[in-house]
Amino acid sequence: MVAKKERNVLAKTANVDVIKAKNVHVVNNMGKKIAWIIIGLLSVLVIGAIFVFGLKKPKKIESIKTLYFTYTSGYMMNAYTRYELEKREDGYFVKIKPDGIPEEETQEAKVSDSDIEKIIQTLNEYKVTKWNNFRESDKYVLDGDSFSFSLTTEDGIDISASGYMRWPKNYNEVKSTLVEIFDAYYKYDIKVYE
Repeated sequence: MVAKKERNVLAKTANVDVIKAKNVHVVNNMGKKIAWIIIGLLSVLVIGAIFVFGLKKPKKIESIKTLYFTYTSGYMMNAYTRYELEKREDGYFVKIKPDGIPEEETQEAKVSDSDIEKIIQTLNEYKVTKWNNFRESDKYVLDGDSFSFSLTTEDGIDISASGYMRWPKNYNEVKSTLVEIFDAYYKYDIKVYE
């Protein structure tokens, strides 16, 4: 009788252990399923965020309404360059004030359509629309170089960037193109203020 009771107790204990083990197994499987669901949802959110914010193509510049670009090359007198490009009814015109030249000798010239196309191509190639709101400076440098850039297009793109001893990505490539094109229009032998 005692042995039968012990067997019954052992059987009940074994059944309880089996039930506990099944419940633990079910809980473990549920936990794994929930973990995979959470991982899946997080993956979708991360991929969505990357798509919306990271892979968003910058707007393409189709035309220029105004372009203003100036940069310093030191702190001597007239040690800055300035270009102001503007679209008018009869074409594009640029005001040019080269480095080392007094303000009074600023000249204006009509810019060819092929040069405008080259400028637009360069601005798009180097993704200048991503420069918008660039405002960085190295406050630990004295007598450094700075720049200011703004662009408006006829279709509503408006870009503004500036920096002191800090430049946006591809700054030198864009600067080189603008300098090459605009400086070719400056006539160094003409005295404007005589």
